[in-house]
Amino acid sequence: MNMHFSEQKRQRIWSEPIVMLRFLKCMDYDIDATKDLIQLNYNLRNKNPNLFIDRNMDQEMTAKCLNVSDLLILPGVTPERHKLLLFRMTDFDPRTRNSVEETKIFFMMADARFTEPDVERTSDDSAANTGLGITDADLADGDVQIVDMSGYTMRHIAYVSIFVLRVYMKFLQEAYPSRLRAMHIINCPSILDKMMSLFKPFIREDVFQMINYHTEGMESLYELVPKDMLPVEYGGKAGTVAEIKQKWMQIMRDKSAYLSDDRYWRVTSETKSRWSWF
Repeated sequence: MNMHFSEQKRQRIWSEPIVMLRFLKCMDYDIDATKDLIQLNYNLRNKNPNLFIDRNMDQEMTAKCLNVSDLLILPGVTPERHKLLLFRMTDFDPRTRNSVEETKIFFMMADARFTEPDVERTSDDSAANTGLGITDADLADGDVQIVDMSGYTMRHIAYVSIFVLRVYMKFLQEAYPSRLRAMHIINCPSILDKMMSLFKPFIREDVFQMINYHTEGMESLYELVPKDMLPVEYGGKAGTVAEIKQKWMQIMRDKSAYLSDDRYWRVTSETKSRWSWF
């Protein structure tokens, strides 16, 4: 399959072939649409290097934010082959919030996750597939986000950067190589309507319709998401939040060279001249 990218771009993307497969799968293997998605992905990264390129999980501010929030990629996929992601605050002090660092961490975690299969293979599966590499069957058909709003107050809104929020939502909705299938808001605070009024201008209508609000406990969530796939703290059997977080922290450390080396992410002027940038 020849995507007709410049040599520099091809080396970046094919350094992790599973990432290319994700872009292709996200666009239903339409070559032109895939090229457009990759182009927009790199364009937005390079317009906002403070969020997508200049990053290292050992930086002081990044390390602090990793300690005050949990961003979890849960094991396995749902019967619909969707990947579950869970986000929550662990320190409710608004002064610990940092929109730049939180966004940077989210996409660092995503970029690390995109180099790993979504469907965990058993030892027998791995042995049977030795030499076959990653296939479409190893990847989820989209993401389901679960956002735990415990602890949010009006004071937290003051620490939200509108500029960062706009970039975050544009990238997530238009340049992210996995389709959002649903979003579930749990432990909804009384100020939820005010918070959503802040976010709504940046959310496409089709995405807004995917949001489910669970205001009467967890039972309504269990009707839409397999309970057993959730962490123990949420009534499931997927392991504790700490165990799941530790696994992905280690994956991020293992991928630190890939995540922090801007040769994988930065586009030079020469490369831009070969592309029709937006």
